[in-house]
Amino acid sequence: MNKNGFTLLELIFTIAILAIVLAAAAPNFHGLMARNKVERTVTELKGLFIAAKSEAVMRNKEVYLHTVGLTDIKTYTDDWCVIATTEPTANSCTSNDNTLYIVDGHSLSGLNIKRHTDYATIKIDSMNGHPKFNAGEGIIDWLTFEKESGKAVTMKMHMFGRLY
Repeated sequence: MNKNGFTLLELIFTIAILAIVLAAAAPNFHGLMARNKVERTVTELKGLFIAAKSEAVMRNKEVYLHTVGLTDIKTYTDDWCVIATTEPTANSCTSNDNTLYIVDGHSLSGLNIKRHTDYATIKIDSMNGHPKFNAGEGIIDWLTFEKESGKAVTMKMHMFGRLY
């Protein structure tokens, strides 16, 4: 007898095996998405920092990095931004004439995030593009991102303008 197609039993086994494989792969996929979100956020902030340093030197004017909506306590929020501007103060995530660059947290939601206690604003020197820290500090833990799994990534800023 010549059969065309599959039997009901073969289809049920195939679907059961696929369900088991997908159930095993789902947690890994979720972890990959969370890892990509952190990497994307770090990449965007590195780009903002490099551009702000370049603007400070090119314009021969101090540039300020403001962390709006972030505190020194881990907060699960997307209502934050980092703004590079020529103004010494910034209280909102809205752009104005003096805003150079902005990284908005709304597109990078789903992370616990905190900033350094003393650095809600960081001034970038116009002569050499280096951030100005308090006396004696060479490296600060600028921003810390924590995934749902509890793993954290900290962006460190060096007094000579490196971000890692």
